[in-house]
Amino acid sequence: MSNPAAAPPGLIELGGNPSLPAYVRTLWQRRQFAYANAAGEMRSQHMDTVLGSLWHLLNPILLIAVYYLVFGVLLGINRGIPNFIGFLAIGVFTYHWSQKTIQSAARTIIASEGLIRSLQFPRALLPISSVMREALAFVPAVIVMVIVVVVTELTVDPDVNPGLEVTWLWLLVIPSLLLQLTFNLGGALLVARVSNAFRDTVNILPFVFRLAFYGSGVIFALEDRLDAIGHLDLLPWFLLNPFYVFVSLPREYLLSGTDHQLVPWMWVSAVVWTIAMLVGGLLIFRAGEREYGRG
Repeated sequence: MSNPAAAPPGLIELGGNPSLPAYVRTLWQRRQFAYANAAGEMRSQHMDTVLGSLWHLLNPILLIAVYYLVFGVLLGINRGIPNFIGFLAIGVFTYHWSQKTIQSAARTIIASEGLIRSLQFPRALLPISSVMREALAFVPAVIVMVIVVVVTELTVDPDVNPGLEVTWLWLLVIPSLLLQLTFNLGGALLVARVSNAFRDTVNILPFVFRLAFYGSGVIFALEDRLDAIGHLDLLPWFLLNPFYVFVSLPREYLLSGTDHQLVPWMWVSAVVWTIAMLVGGLLIFRAGEREYGRG
């Protein structure tokens, strides 16, 4: 005998969660909303400035200049790295992409409580829109990054470094960045849920990323530092750090003179971290769908 209280096939109980495949289909059907929202927010970021959208190009350039002055000139951390500017550009751009994406996503649910209470839509669209915005902003940074690498590789002393070597291996940077984009998406969904439950997460994340910054080899060659203290055997353990992996992979292909024996394992780590973060982030975020917007 059928249960009269059961919802007819195809309908969802009011206040209930759709199945995961249905949830993902709904997100895909409303992808234009997420993109339009991301593009609009990106355009509005610098509307009240004189240079406007040029800041999307100037920001990464100024960031590299500051880090080079502080760490390369004043602190001399560039020892042992032939093309320190190119090394720094790749590390800083890729790391800060993940940092900005995840930190901005942490505020999406909190900042949109009014919208959530007014409209019915998959809440995951909010962190997804944040990820899209940072991805669009990252495109100019990638262009600057490649230009910096090309120019600096051409100017490096050939007795120290073989110089610019453009090969088909450069194309492997594309899947590396796509994996990082997907990892960022999973991380954004995860922190959006966590920060909604624990508002202090927004204030804790900058300190977490600051610690990870120095533990991921962003501004120095991690293997050289470990070798200097006699603990190079610890390097494989850093494969458990996804930020170290995503920073290191583009360097292996864009910079000449690098031939890291752990590269195959870096790809394994990147794929495993990406799948785990995306699936885990989506499941955890969806589990709290009914909690969002309740303050």
